[in-house]
Amino acid sequence: MSHKTRQPGMDTFRSSVFLVCFLAASQCWTSGKAAHNHAVLWNSAALQGVREAKLGAPVVARALAIVHTCMYDAWAAYDERAVGTQLAGALRRPASERTLANKEQAISYAAYRALVGVLPVDTNSVYIPLMRQLGYDPNDNSTDIETPTGIGNVACAAVLEYRHHDKANQLAEMNSEG
Repeated sequence: MSHKTRQPGMDTFRSSVFLVCFLAASQCWTSGKAAHNHAVLWNSAALQGVREAKLGAPVVARALAIVHTCMYDAWAAYDERAVGTQLAGALRRPASERTLANKEQAISYAAYRALVGVLPVDTNSVYIPLMRQLGYDPNDNSTDIETPTGIGNVACAAVLEYRHHDKANQLAEMNSEG
């Protein structure tokens, strides 16, 4: 009788990867415009970062959750009902600004900032080139919340600030004697 050893966190990792892939695939099937969907492009970049970083399953699941939360919070500012996870409705933009272009730009800046923060290994080879391909300046650190760039940067900064202090020790500030 064969006995399989369970790896801690592997079920969570598999579930996260399945969900991410399912959402990306379902978006491709429904839109028919996968190559132009910024969320799918950034998800692909995140998965490339995961492959290159060679991190353990719990760290990968956490990193993907952070990236997607940053993207969601940036997008939520351009939706009439969605509420961001960290700043609630504080970033909400008026109906006249709820355009696809603004959503894509805000999502891109949020995803870029998150990936540089949690999966930095591919910053120069994947994330910066993707920003430039999409027509965005990776050095634009604007926090002007009346612009999509500022919305993306601020939304992501709020998520990262919260996650830096969630006791996962991302910043390696806790000692092991603790």
